[in-house]
Amino acid sequence: MTDGPSRGRPAIDSERWRRLAARWRRPAAWVVFALAVIATIASVLTIWAKRQALDTDAWTRTSTELLESAEVREAVSTYLVDELFDGIDVAAQLSGVLPDRLDPISGPAAAALRELAIDQAQSLLASGPVQDLWAQANRRAHEALLALLDDESVGPVSLVDGAVVLDLRPLVSRLRDRLGLGGELAGDVGLVTLLEADEVTQAQRAVNALRRLTILLFLVALALYAAAIWLAAGARRTMLAACGGALLAVGLVLLVVRRVAGEGLVEALVEAPSSRPAATVAWLVSTSMLRDIAIALAAYGAVALAGAWLSGGSRPARAVRKRLAPALLGYPVAVFAAVALVFLLVLVWSPLETDRRLYGTLLLAVLIMAGVELLRRQTRREAEEAERRHGYGR
Repeated sequence: MTDGPSRGRPAIDSERWRRLAARWRRPAAWVVFALAVIATIASVLTIWAKRQALDTDAWTRTSTELLESAEVREAVSTYLVDELFDGIDVAAQLSGVLPDRLDPISGPAAAALRELAIDQAQSLLASGPVQDLWAQANRRAHEALLALLDDESVGPVSLVDGAVVLDLRPLVSRLRDRLGLGGELAGDVGLVTLLEADEVTQAQRAVNALRRLTILLFLVALALYAAAIWLAAGARRTMLAACGGALLAVGLVLLVVRRVAGEGLVEALVEAPSSRPAATVAWLVSTSMLRDIAIALAAYGAVALAGAWLSGGSRPARAVRKRLAPALLGYPVAVFAAVALVFLLVLVWSPLETDRRLYGTLLLAVLIMAGVELLRRQTRREAEEAERRHGYGR
């Protein structure tokens, strides 16, 4: 008598669990979607930090773009002149050149020469050869920094007592020669410390963590978006549109925050109003890669939104699919070739550095081709259904 109910209970329990899972599936999908958005923001920030701080080419390119700004050249010129006049007793040199009766004016003459030196320094920094020296100095310093962080042998280049420095002494020497001054520069003149010797261990840990987080967060974000779409059974097109909208929104928000946060940071960190224009330029140039990533993210979101709309059930979307059906179903090779050609043209035209990263480019290409194939299959199903209805009507 007890065998029947005991056999039926597992089936009842299984059905209950299925209903419970169906009830919580969509809410769970939206929770996973929210986590994916958070992971996306964190991933974008870590990718930007890694590329900006740990890519020597990016570092060198950014430093060169900074020097192309008149505001930054003015700030660097002031620094070089300060270093030169701190490393050489200009008043003493003038006193040795001027007649004895003019010794009292050696100090004012040195001050006047300082103003002239700033103008000369700005002219010097605008020249091509000096900008090449600037780029080389930044490249050597960054290569030494990365080698030190990777616990590799770095040699004597850009290292002073175990610290990584940016060596601007060649620029200070050029300025000294242009002003017709003599004397040797003091040992630490023109050396900008990037990393102190006692900070190496902490920096190595931070860099290792950043490298791991960059890959991990990117993969986590992709997995969460895929999980959200899978969980949204019966509303996957809606979830796909939500994912595209989220990417578009995150990209636009990052662009706005970059501009607003930059202004706030400059005002908070730079007390001297005269230094704020250069600081603003430095912020905008150093975050230009973040801008590129945000624009690319917004573009990916727009493509996902367009795909979700095109595969939707609205009358305009159905009309577009019907119009595209002859090409999609009759000439699939030509369709894929045309999509690939447009994709390559966009990559060639696009000014965004992020669009030329190998792994991201391959992933985007695979997603676009998969979307085209899914659209072809949907169009084929609709064409077959229409043909069956037409046949039944006869």
